[in-house]
Amino acid sequence: MKKIIVIALIVFSIFFIYLNTMDKKVYYLALGDSIAAGVNASGTEEYGYTDHIKTYLENRDLLETYINEFAVSGYRSIDLKRDIEDNKKITINDKEVTLKNALIKADLVTISIGANDFFYYLNANPINVYDQVNESLNDVENLFKLIREYCKEDIIVVGYYTPFENHEHIDKMDTIVKFANKKLEELCDDYDMQFVDVFELFKDNPYLPNPNDIHPSIEGYEAISKEIIKVIDKILFEWYTSKWSRGNIIWQERERKTIKN
Repeated sequence: MKKIIVIALIVFSIFFIYLNTMDKKVYYLALGDSIAAGVNASGTEEYGYTDHIKTYLENRDLLETYINEFAVSGYRSIDLKRDIEDNKKITINDKEVTLKNALIKADLVTISIGANDFFYYLNANPINVYDQVNESLNDVENLFKLIREYCKEDIIVVGYYTPFENHEHIDKMDTIVKFANKKLEELCDDYDMQFVDVFELFKDNPYLPNPNDIHPSIEGYEAISKEIIKVIDKILFEWYTSKWSRGNIIWQERERKTIKN
């Protein structure tokens, strides 16, 4: 009996060592347009929402890698899709990184894309933009389909907000942006991605200091990051719960075999 107890304690200790030595680090890849790149209302790149997420993960000793160099101001869905197809290369700390490899390695991906595809039409004529929105979201779907060929892990997609609060057709703009968000959320469901709705954050222009520019203030980026971090917290909880469950199953199986022997 004492032998069984000792062996059980050893197995139990192994189980806790297993839990404490599991890979808990996150390979974080940020993709998209100027919003993903952190461009502010003055047109320069500063501290964007991806930087806030990076800091959040760092402060919890959860960050393995952070890459946002593939996010490019002015990018449309077709631009990012082309980069993946061409397996775009960048250099970070004297090491070459390819986009396909980054997608394969990533534990977490955030994407802001599609706004540049239809915002021009939204500002020029917000009355009849639905065809452009549908066309743009078709391109986004093609992008999502390609991304899912390489990345099987968690992907978070940031929704759209109304960028021109002082426009004479602001009500029509709101309606169209909500329409675009609904279609984007449906695509996220189809491709097992998490959709983050930021529409209400920018309602009544709290984070758009330049009426002639669509980019948020630093506070706006922080507000976006907080919404994304809520999703990340849920993902991390599911990760650890899943790993704990698998570890518990392993321990129970070892204990069963030990007692049987």
